[in-house]
Amino acid sequence: MQNFSMSIWTVWLLIGIAVPAFLYVSRVMIRERWTKWHHAERGNTSGATVSTLLDARIATQWTEGRTRLGFLLTLMRELRVSLEKDIDTLGRLDPSGAEYEREARSRVEPTLRRFTFDKHLWEECRVLVPFLQFCGQDLAKSQGLNTAQQLKALDDVQAALGAVHGH
Repeated sequence: MQNFSMSIWTVWLLIGIAVPAFLYVSRVMIRERWTKWHHAERGNTSGATVSTLLDARIATQWTEGRTRLGFLLTLMRELRVSLEKDIDTLGRLDPSGAEYEREARSRVEPTLRRFTFDKHLWEECRVLVPFLQFCGQDLAKSQGLNTAQQLKALDDVQAALGAVHGH
């Protein structure tokens, strides 16, 4: 269990480093493209250029966002299993035992920490799903991509998130 927790935190540390780096690089690239477009001669630049950049950005967000959502849902599933085991273990402690208070305290804090972490993951999913729905709908309209199956899956995820957390 210790190794599992350590590996989860290591993964999150790496993600915590990679995501801001990726966002920074993406921002710089977009700024460079925008600057080149903005300073180009008006005769050489068309609305198609802006539309192409926007289409590419939405397609990128669609792909990366679905990957992120899949990772979040997997992590939430793993957390749920871990939390269920901890709650079961806490329930089996003998309250009349001499070590009960120390044992309970040592288990409660990490469990509460994971509950809090799960809540933040849920919040991220709650925001990410509507954004992905927008991207999928836009890609279907603007580029004629068939995103119906993925949009149905996003509807199911959104319903499950609402059912689990009662929102």
